[in-house]
Amino acid sequence: MGRPQSVIFGAAAFAPAAFLPFPMFKSRLFRNLLPVLVAGLLLLGGWAWLRHYTRHNVAARVPDVQGQTFAEAADMLAKRELIAIVIDSVYTDELPKGSVVDQDPDAGKDVKPGRKVYLVLNASQPKMIDMPKLVDLSKRQAISVLEIIGLKVRELQYKPDPCVDCVIAQLYKGQPIQPNDRIRRGEAITLVLGSGERGERVPVPDLIGLTSADVGLVLNMASLNLGVVVECEGCNTSADSTLARVRRQSPAAGANNRIALGSTIDLWLTADTAGLRPPDGWNDPTNYSNTDSSDADL
Repeated sequence: MGRPQSVIFGAAAFAPAAFLPFPMFKSRLFRNLLPVLVAGLLLLGGWAWLRHYTRHNVAARVPDVQGQTFAEAADMLAKRELIAIVIDSVYTDELPKGSVVDQDPDAGKDVKPGRKVYLVLNASQPKMIDMPKLVDLSKRQAISVLEIIGLKVRELQYKPDPCVDCVIAQLYKGQPIQPNDRIRRGEAITLVLGSGERGERVPVPDLIGLTSADVGLVLNMASLNLGVVVECEGCNTSADSTLARVRRQSPAAGANNRIALGSTIDLWLTADTAGLRPPDGWNDPTNYSNTDSSDADL
């Protein structure tokens, strides 16, 4: 008999097929699906993380902080998980110093917690600006320049000069102020204007039904000044005075009732504005450019 051959078999050779470990891994279908399953799991995990990171469906409503101090505004915002950031300051007489003038985002907007809310505060003092050169400008040009840079017209004074309604001097608190002199925004300037060689006269404008702000505009266009507010009937608060309208004026309006350039008109105001409306065309500058020197000597 021949010597039996020695054959070495691996352990797997004796294992039944049913006991092969993880037979599915050898499936071609699984090998094709595996990358898709992994990608799906990664996308699902990323989506879940992103929802958690961005706090999906979680929003904070921005409160109205205008008129509040910075400390009050910051506290209101912090209670809603918002952050107060000051980005600028302006100056206005209408709000307390240091209070919030404007905000971004606006009140009522829904934003994510942790969002920054940018605030503009009311400065304690107006900004300093350079005084412009107004001499040799027309009255209308000078007033426009003052409005653009944030200065006001205190008074229109007239002196004999061939150039009617031309600026011949600019005054601050009664003293000449030179171009490029520093002045605070919001201050009032007196314009000295030419009245013509024989003293021009203008019709008295109709101010009935106008507010105080409207009166200032019309008087500037008409080359006149505000005299005395004799009465403000029913005005108990500053808001009442602001909204009050003219019920009487002296001298009375009339195309044939003319007064010298720079003259004053006294007013009686009322908070009861029912039936008081300004005349048509009250803000049209062409209605106030009619000067006449024919009765200057009267």
